[in-house]
Amino acid sequence: MEKGDIFYKIIVSNPVLFELSPHTNTIITFIVICRATGTFSIVNVMKTAQRGIGISRSLQNKNGVSAKNIDKEIDRIQKDFTQGVRAKTNCKIEWAVLNLSRITDKTEQLERIKKWGKLKVC
Repeated sequence: MEKGDIFYKIIVSNPVLFELSPHTNTIITFIVICRATGTFSIVNVMKTAQRGIGISRSLQNKNGVSAKNIDKEIDRIQKDFTQGVRAKTNCKIEWAVLNLSRITDKTEQLERIKKWGKLKVC
């Protein structure tokens, strides 16, 4: 994050399980950032673990989303991932959402994220 950026929402899936590898799961996380410029970025982190040990992590970004379109874009991404994962793994995704859109103080945002306890992408 850059100076003036704040978190908007953090969305985390339950573990996605794989039938062919029962001890492997993936957690999908979307970190939505409101940039100082007024546009939004959506960072997708997919972390895969096997027997509780992280074996891979991938990152994708979508930048330049307008304030007018951000909530629709978040809803669309969640829906697409939910349907795609269900079709490929038969695993139902449930999303935990931390809405930080009304909190502009970074220290308070970080305290709420820590208290929430669901952000484990590192």
